[in-house]
Amino acid sequence: MRRIGGIGSTIRRVVLALVTLAMLAIDVAPALAVIDTSADAADTQALLDRWNSDLTRIDMALDRVGVSDYDLRNLREQTTAIVNSAAAFADGLTPQVAAAAAQVKELSPIQGADAAVSDAIRDELASAQKLYADLSGSQQQAQAIAVHGTFTSSQINDRRRRLFTGQLLERNASLIDPSLWSDAAAEVPGVVARSNELVSGWVRVLQVRNDRTAIALVLTVMAAMLLLLIPGRRMLIRRVRSALPAPGQSSDRRSRVMVATTVVALNTLVPTGVLIGGHSILNALDLSPDRIDQLWWGVTSAVALFSLGFGVSRALLAPWRPDLRLVEIEHAIARRIFHFTVAIAAMQALSVFIERFSRVAYTGLPLIIAADGLLSTISAVLIIMTVRMLNHRPPAEEDEEDPAEEPILRRMALVVAGVAAAVAIIANLMGYVALGRFITAQIAWVSTIVALLVLLIMLADELTSAWFRREGVVGSRLIASIGFAPRSITQAGVLFNGLVRALLVATAVLVVIAPWGVDSTSVFESVRQVFFGFRVGSISISFSTIIAALAVFAIGFAITRAMQNWLETRFLPTTRLDSGLRNSIRTSVGYLGTIAAAAFAFGYAGLDLSNVAIVAGALSVGIGLGLQAIVNNFVSGLILLASGRSAPATGSRSAPRKAS
Repeated sequence: MRRIGGIGSTIRRVVLALVTLAMLAIDVAPALAVIDTSADAADTQALLDRWNSDLTRIDMALDRVGVSDYDLRNLREQTTAIVNSAAAFADGLTPQVAAAAAQVKELSPIQGADAAVSDAIRDELASAQKLYADLSGSQQQAQAIAVHGTFTSSQINDRRRRLFTGQLLERNASLIDPSLWSDAAAEVPGVVARSNELVSGWVRVLQVRNDRTAIALVLTVMAAMLLLLIPGRRMLIRRVRSALPAPGQSSDRRSRVMVATTVVALNTLVPTGVLIGGHSILNALDLSPDRIDQLWWGVTSAVALFSLGFGVSRALLAPWRPDLRLVEIEHAIARRIFHFTVAIAAMQALSVFIERFSRVAYTGLPLIIAADGLLSTISAVLIIMTVRMLNHRPPAEEDEEDPAEEPILRRMALVVAGVAAAVAIIANLMGYVALGRFITAQIAWVSTIVALLVLLIMLADELTSAWFRREGVVGSRLIASIGFAPRSITQAGVLFNGLVRALLVATAVLVVIAPWGVDSTSVFESVRQVFFGFRVGSISISFSTIIAALAVFAIGFAITRAMQNWLETRFLPTTRLDSGLRNSIRTSVGYLGTIAAAAFAFGYAGLDLSNVAIVAGALSVGIGLGLQAIVNNFVSGLILLASGRSAPATGSRSAPRKAS
């Protein structure tokens, strides 16, 4: 039975995919720096041929039988690299193709003209036409390679999903089969021997160095890691606790959310960072063989998963500090649920470690099935006990509480989790150990991500409310620099909070669906194609360019508002101009700045202002027919501004005169 990719490998893939998404904006520049589009035609053709041959090799590899998920991931990464390089190459040729086409157009004789063309012009035209043909041909080949690579990448994703489904529904020996446990017990001595061989091999690597310094460095790294993991983490947590209010004292919601976030960060980032740092040191000193390297990553993934589950449970439930608890639940029940969730996290982390260890120690299939089935069954039982504990209500509360007041999503989630855990137990007993392990792992994984999402949304709400107010960090600067009104600051805070929430939910969904055979990198690749440009016929649409143009307009508009604020508060009061003329100057600067910002934004987006003028001419017909009154009022306002006879509103109205 081929092993199903576990949560540990999912963590690494998701982190790498998120880093890939962050680097997409600067991914084109390095490709253009490596590829010299002005190189000779032979070099360019050789590069294109190499990309074509690589894609052909990848297509042939896909036709083979028995390709593993690891091989498919490597093929997908190679395909993505080719697609990105070919697309960057084609985009880099776009200005050169346009310049060559313009040169051909300028050198071509005008139709109907009788003027003679010199031989020099003919030769130059022939050279320009050849250059244009070479450049456009190379660009079309690169675009075709990018399309081919995109199709190949989709085939790889389909193959991975089919492989994932086949592995998930593969049936093996049942957990109640005595022969499974006897075969697993027979495998234990061999696993112990291979583990000793693994450790002795690492010792031989150190001995080959013939340097006691290497052994001393390894021991020093291990000791430093232990100090950072145990006393160092406890010291940080102790310092955080010293800043908390004493037990029994009331604390506001913001303090509780900040404490919970700090608890998650300390319990997750410190152990994971220490292990990654130790691994980096050993790799830099060339003291980590390949098998030790794989085992180290297994330990790191297991520790990261357990630390995340432990930290989130401790942050939300606060089993020893009810005054810091973020969820409304009884103290005794909270402590029991905390112990259950920590045990579930330990089972899942141990399963991740066993998966990686089985690859390194060449563990037999019976022992793998027995270990996975046992850990999955224990996790399912703990999940059912946790669901029952969450649904527990004292008799007095059951009589008084209205079932309609409880959130329906919470009740449905608990029911689904309990039923899924029962299905996992049945699957393990029937021999579908891979399915049972996958179900329990997903229940634990989804619960952890949802709990972390709730905590991060609470943090975003508290930070937004603190920043976007009159005395806040962001609000005070917006008022001082741009002159935002308090209501505008509140609206900006609401929009910012909504954007952060949308990003958090999208990230959580992506992390949740990653183990389901929907690879995050393929999702990011689709997002990249939509965000950084796609073609509809001969029209290229790029949301990144549109967003950048909007950002340019926003910057120009902000500069305009800052200039208006400076004129109104600093410069104009020093002059002898009356209030009407001051208001006219301020408003005119606003109009001119807005028009200039729009012009810069259109230019950045690549829009030809002459085409905009044509559209404006067409709109003028509609304006002349249906919007005469609005245009007349606007022009009248401009005339009043130019004459300086306008004055700022005073905010009060004169009382109407009584009829005599």
